[in-house]
Amino acid sequence: MKYIFAVSALAYGLSFAGEKISTAPAHTVELIADNSFQQGFRVNESASSKQVVKWDDTSVPAWAITHHHSKSSFTNLNNFSFRKDGLTFQDGYSSLIVHPADKSADVIVGLDACKEYGGIYRAQGDPWPHIYLTQNISRSDVPPVSEMEKIDFSISVRLLHDNKNLRSGYVHSRHAAQFLFFFTIQNLNHQSPGFGDYYWFGIALYDDRQPVTSLRAMQDKGSAKKKGTDKLIYNVGIKPFTSEVVADGKWVNVHGDILPHIVAGLHEAWKQGFLPASQNLDDYRISNLVLGWEIPGLNDAAIAVKDLRATATVASASRK
Repeated sequence: MKYIFAVSALAYGLSFAGEKISTAPAHTVELIADNSFQQGFRVNESASSKQVVKWDDTSVPAWAITHHHSKSSFTNLNNFSFRKDGLTFQDGYSSLIVHPADKSADVIVGLDACKEYGGIYRAQGDPWPHIYLTQNISRSDVPPVSEMEKIDFSISVRLLHDNKNLRSGYVHSRHAAQFLFFFTIQNLNHQSPGFGDYYWFGIALYDDRQPVTSLRAMQDKGSAKKKGTDKLIYNVGIKPFTSEVVADGKWVNVHGDILPHIVAGLHEAWKQGFLPASQNLDDYRISNLVLGWEIPGLNDAAIAVKDLRATATVASASRK
């Protein structure tokens, strides 16, 4: 896999120099629906799964629970307990607490990979457990990247625990715990020959191998045992937004304008030969959101999340 550590939004111009910026009155669009997790979840365990878990019968979930290569089953309602304004899921492998009783967070997500693996490290090429909260962003009110002036992003996270369970067989480059945020940046112009192609724009909110996560770019390569997307992952980390250390166990707010980094990711994708059919910003929109754990190590970890939002400032004319 190819890694890039020194490229940043500055390399492509944070001010979008040379691009045409609209002077028309701007308006804002909140990109993330139900950003305080009030409306429950769809459960995506299989193509045929239609289950919904929620505590309010009148709500329609914007979020879905998705997990891969895990022994958990979110379709088993015996593992849920419901409150007036939230829920708790626990089955020994994964945990999800929405609006904990002490009101300390909006959601808490946990994964015990040591139990998932039976205490034995995964080998090179083996899959690893994921637990994701996901959402479709490609609504009619979300414009192309070219029409955005900024995206004011914010999330607060607090690491509750990360028991690494280190033992013989540990490989630093292979065995880790990562709590990740991703947007997919996708060509959604039906008239474009590149329609449907995309790259992953990410912020690694926590990685147990780095005090403060920073830029990494790589291709999402798979193996015979775990399929990859083969798309570019452009993960800026939290370093552009904060120097605080999530591993310290205190609340850390990650806040800033992510639009320059999204555009930098597009330029990096084109530079490396990804998204070859279109280099027109008008074709690209934010299409999906992914938030959650990937744990290729033996870590037993949980993190609290609150105050998630991504507010786009939108002009009436395109940036060319």
